[in-house]
Amino acid sequence: MKRLAIVLMSALVLAASVQAATPPLGLRAGYTSWEGLNQFHFGAHARMGDLFPNVAFTPNLEIGTGDNLTVIAVNGDLAYRVTELSSAPWGPYVGGSLGLIYAKPHGFDGNADLGLSALVGTSYAMDNGHELLLEVRLGILDSPGFKATIGYTFF
Repeated sequence: MKRLAIVLMSALVLAASVQAATPPLGLRAGYTSWEGLNQFHFGAHARMGDLFPNVAFTPNLEIGTGDNLTVIAVNGDLAYRVTELSSAPWGPYVGGSLGLIYAKPHGFDGNADLGLSALVGTSYAMDNGHELLLEVRLGILDSPGFKATIGYTFF
């Protein structure tokens, strides 16, 4: 499982480095609740830029631990920045994500599923060019039921 996490993280870093000489990477961590289980999750994300005006693609990798379960999620987030309702330095957004979710109970075989989730969040542009983010993710299909995440993006 550690090899899978290393391979997935390496793929994110490689994809981000192709996009720009200085990859816009960030770290994230938070709380996950899924079918009565409570976990701490941590991971990384890459800001890949806008696919359409105000629509950003931000893939991420998160690893959840706790309650005798390890969950690895590779998400492809699409987020619409709601510029009509905000002003700098705040950047609220809404979106969705298709993810590959691998869950492994301790002592048992793991399984992988495609998951679908909705997300809502806001970012805060800091004076140093970096960005903070606060995000809530709700599972729709085969995805953790609730995630609250805080993150820090380095530009």
